[in-house]
Amino acid sequence: MSLAEIAWLEFLDRGFMRHALLATVPVAVVAPMVGTFVVQRRQSLIGDGIGHVAFAGVGLGFLFDFDILLGATILSLLAAVLLPWLQRSGLSGDLSLAMIFYGGIALGYFFMHRSGIGINNALGVLFGSPLNLSFADAATIAGLAGGVLLLMAVFYRPLVAIAFDEAAARVSGIHADRLVLTLTVIVALVVVGGMYTIGILLVAGLMVVPVAAASQLSRSYRGTMLGAAAIGGGCALFGLVFAYYADETPGSSIVLGAIACYVLAVLIRLARDRVRREIA
Repeated sequence: MSLAEIAWLEFLDRGFMRHALLATVPVAVVAPMVGTFVVQRRQSLIGDGIGHVAFAGVGLGFLFDFDILLGATILSLLAAVLLPWLQRSGLSGDLSLAMIFYGGIALGYFFMHRSGIGINNALGVLFGSPLNLSFADAATIAGLAGGVLLLMAVFYRPLVAIAFDEAAARVSGIHADRLVLTLTVIVALVVVGGMYTIGILLVAGLMVVPVAAASQLSRSYRGTMLGAAAIGGGCALFGLVFAYYADETPGSSIVLGAIACYVLAVLIRLARDRVRREIA
């Protein structure tokens, strides 16, 4: 056996690494697929906004001593409902996101302080801690990613319609408001799923960066979505292996891997365009 095969078998022999793979790879595949809709709608920061509210849910869970995943889910879904309402009330997209951003992070820190839990205890949630997941936790997160994938499959065509032209979608009879809410709820579920695996502060990056990388090389919307999913899954696998052998943090390794893929995609596109110009 080669050294690479031995290292891979050693990696898979660890139960905690198998749990990390089970939870992280599905989230990393689904997140960029959702991000394709978000980027097309020019709402790349929506994941960050909901992530900040999820942090408030974590603080709430610490304060009242209940499951922090439940707290993050409840407040993330509440933010998903509140965000479209704020936008319809007259606040522009960036102002409504700012309200979610700052309100969520302030509430999270407030709840943390009131609970007596040090902020260091929340670092695993902020930046991800997939190596500490039990099999039940990993299976739950993978199931959540599967649910998000199912929702996207059911609503794919209308979601594409509102992503490209919401006004035209309304004219054609599509219930755009409901679909915007559906998309925001899907983003919230991705954020909750990525809370333990990639981290609240980093999961939004995985929703956006692989999409940016795939769009450099793809000529179609569906191609960009599938390419982004492949980049996300590949970066999750790379990040976990790198974190295991280099003793680094998985969440940051995954997102940095995605950024490296973007840089590589840009270089490939520039080289391809240069060759085409020379041939022409």
